[in-house]
Amino acid sequence: MASRLPVVHLYTYMAEPLQECLLKLCPGMTVKVVGSNFDSLVASDPAPEHVAALQEAEVLLMDPNLMPPLMYQLPRLKWMQSTWAGVDSMLKHLDKTKPIPNYTLTRFGGVFGPAMAEYVISHIVNTERRAQKQWENKTKGLWSRSGGIHEYRPLEMLSVGILGVGDIGKEIARCCKTFGMTVWGMVRRELSQDKRSPYVDHYRKFSELPEIMQKCDYICNVLPSTAETRGLLNGNILENCKEKKSVFINVGRGDVISEDIIVNAIQSGWISHAILDVFETEPLPAISPLWKMPQVTITPHVAAVSIPSQVAEMFYDNYQRYAKGEELKYIVNLENGY
Repeated sequence: MASRLPVVHLYTYMAEPLQECLLKLCPGMTVKVVGSNFDSLVASDPAPEHVAALQEAEVLLMDPNLMPPLMYQLPRLKWMQSTWAGVDSMLKHLDKTKPIPNYTLTRFGGVFGPAMAEYVISHIVNTERRAQKQWENKTKGLWSRSGGIHEYRPLEMLSVGILGVGDIGKEIARCCKTFGMTVWGMVRRELSQDKRSPYVDHYRKFSELPEIMQKCDYICNVLPSTAETRGLLNGNILENCKEKKSVFINVGRGDVISEDIIVNAIQSGWISHAILDVFETEPLPAISPLWKMPQVTITPHVAAVSIPSQVAEMFYDNYQRYAKGEELKYIVNLENGY
C-alpha cells in the first residue's frame, strides 16, 4: 500500500455497516459518511449539504441510482465505485450534449455470479419439480402426483440459453453444466477460443438468437441495459420458443423486454412460464397483468443483492490498486455502458 491513503466518501443506503466493514479491513482509512440517515438519501433531489460534502470527494463509494443529479457537480472526483453490479440507473442520465465525465467508474463485480446462479438453478428445479403445484396440494391436505409432479425432467435432459456470457453468465453456465445441462451462450461478437467458457457448449451471436430460442428449454437473460440491448426481445422474437415451450428467466435488466411482450408470449403459447426478477418499471405496479398470471413467477429484484461485507472487500482491493496507481478492476466504459 502506498503511503497516501485517499479519503473515502460514502453515499449509500448501507453507509453505516459498510463503514464498519471498511475500517476492519483498513483501520488507517479515513471514511466520511454523507447522509447516514436512510430517509435523507433522495435520488432526484439531494440535500444541499450532501452536495457540498460530495464536492470535496476524490474517491466515492455510492449507490449508482443516487448519482444522476450529481454527475456533473463533482469537480474533484477521480474515482466512483458503485455498490451495485448494474450502473444503468446512472448512465441512462448522461447528457450527450456535455462531455463525458472524466472520473473513473467501477462496478461491483466478481461477486454476483454465484448468487445469480443459485437463483436460476433453484427456479429451474422448482419449475421442473412443480414446486408451486406441490405447495398448493399441501395447503389442501392433498397427496397427489398428478399435474406433472411425477413426470419431471432431470436437469441433464435440459438445455439452457444464456443471453450474456460475462462474469455472471459464465457462473450460471458453470452451475448448469455441473448438473449436466446443455448450455448455449449468446454474445455480442465472435469470441476467440481462449476467451470462451469451457462450460458453454454452443456460442452464438446476437443475430443467431432465434436458433438459441428454438433449441433451449430455458432462456435466461443476463444482459445489462445498454443502447444495444434495450428492447432486444421485443417484437415476435419469442415466437421461436413455441416448439420447446421454453421458460423465460430474466435476471438481467427489465428494459430488454416489454411487459406486454411477455404477456403476449404466454397467451400465444410461445413460452410456458416466465420467471421475472427485473422489470421495466420497479416496483412492478399493482395493476400489472403479470401479477395475476399463474404462468408468471415474480420476485422483487433480489436474485443477487449487495452485501456490505462483500462490497467492502471488493472495494478495498480496488482501493489498494488506486493508492498504488495501478489499473482498477471492473471499469465501466461510460459511453458503452458496460
